[in-house]
Amino acid sequence: MGKQQTYDLCVQHLFDDVSRLDDLAPQMKNRLLRIRSAYTLMVEFPSKGDKEIIAHLMGFSEVQRSQAYEDLRIIKDLLGSTNKLSKDWHRFKFNNMIQKAYQRAEEKDDVDAMVKASKEYAKYNKLDQDDQDRYPFDKIIPQMFEPTEDPTVIGINPIPNFKQKQAAMYKKYMNEIAQDVTYHDVELKALEKYDQE
Repeated sequence: MGKQQTYDLCVQHLFDDVSRLDDLAPQMKNRLLRIRSAYTLMVEFPSKGDKEIIAHLMGFSEVQRSQAYEDLRIIKDLLGSTNKLSKDWHRFKFNNMIQKAYQRAEEKDDVDAMVKASKEYAKYNKLDQDDQDRYPFDKIIPQMFEPTEDPTVIGINPIPNFKQKQAAMYKKYMNEIAQDVTYHDVELKALEKYDQE
């Protein structure tokens, strides 16, 4: 299976329960579980380098180095775009490093280092600034549509004598509908008990 197909399959099923993967071919199921394992390892320990992840992947039976590198590329794609070395991944990694620095400072009871780590975390994550609107909704210009009875604007040929045919069908079916329609009044008080539940 090609890289793109494997990637799409991972996007769809990466965290599905193992029992839901029974429809996959055994080889694909094993690869998906292998990628899941390495993906989880990278998320939990972002300081692990590519060599460690490759070694982890090669620890699975019958995985060659080239296959492990292809799996690593898929994992990095899942974590973020490898073309631009995903800023999201680097942000995550940086925050993780700051948290580790804070933990080490806390273990050593170094208040100054704890404050520095906290300041870096706050500065990097812009916690001192108000959240900006992600989308400028006030600048969106709605599309203007003009109503028309001309079907040729959407590529449909007009029906000759359409208005007369429409009137004839309306007359024919409205008489049938008016005679056959039955209805029941609904008591709203009977529904009030559901509002209180």
